[in-house]
Amino acid sequence: MASETLELKPIHFFKIILAQNLQEGKLMMPRKFVEKYGEGLSNAIYLKTPNGAKWKLNLLKINGKIWFEKGWKEFAEHHSLAHGHLLLFKYLRNSRFLVRIFEKSALEINYPFQRVAAKNVSNGQKRKANSSFEFHQPCEIGSNSCVEVDKLNKVATLHHAGRESKGKQVLATKRVTALERAQSFKTCNPSFVVVMRASYVEHRFLVNIPRKFGNRHFDLDKKRGDVYLVLNEGIWPAKYLIRMTLKGPHFDLTTGWKAFAKDNKLKVDDVCKFELISCTILTFIVHIFRETDNDNTNCSASQKFSQVKEEASQG
Repeated sequence: MASETLELKPIHFFKIILAQNLQEGKLMMPRKFVEKYGEGLSNAIYLKTPNGAKWKLNLLKINGKIWFEKGWKEFAEHHSLAHGHLLLFKYLRNSRFLVRIFEKSALEINYPFQRVAAKNVSNGQKRKANSSFEFHQPCEIGSNSCVEVDKLNKVATLHHAGRESKGKQVLATKRVTALERAQSFKTCNPSFVVVMRASYVEHRFLVNIPRKFGNRHFDLDKKRGDVYLVLNEGIWPAKYLIRMTLKGPHFDLTTGWKAFAKDNKLKVDDVCKFELISCTILTFIVHIFRETDNDNTNCSASQKFSQVKEEASQG
């Protein structure tokens, strides 16, 4: 009886929406979920939202990885998904999922109704869900225009060394450092920059978070807590620690940072820009700028399909 109860325990995982997911038109399932349950998924699955709407999506399966693909773009557009939104999936088995959507303020969205086309449909055409409607909801962090801003800033970063300033072309031989590239890269949300030291990536593996940023965005009543680091299709769970000193609170990234640094091959003098996309569930997108790069690109823009570790939350 106990084994049956354990077997029927609901399975949950979450995904944080990145600009990349919206631009590519697909969303990868967590690696651990795929390892345990991927074989039982058919090529067509159904997503159900709390308002009762059902969406049929086709899956893309390649080399042990699975993406929500055909139908995902329409689902994302219909629900006005944006950079930083969090989706909580409950696996109902039989290739069915219940999905809940949370905006960047950590509040669940108001689900729009699924509207179908008029009955007078020309011969040979199928009735489709109409995703052309207005649905805008404010968020506490960032903006729904983040995708376009992010694209423009990446273009600006790529051409940072060669653009013209007041009619005078910057010398191509001048090397733009990783720190300069990180500082010139504009994010849509609050962020801070950290230059990697030996104590951050070779021993100890404790990263100091700027006091000004911590005072503004961390709960000072909590001395330790969870934080999530997001890069490409990967999510790394970590911990933060707040210590009181004579100069004020001291903020550190502790447990979990070592795995992130090792998995992404961080080296001394590389630069990370941490972009806060959720305050309630402390979550950062990490933009990496390599000191050894000569092409003025950052890791999150140039290594879309790098192999990373995926952490799924299961209920």
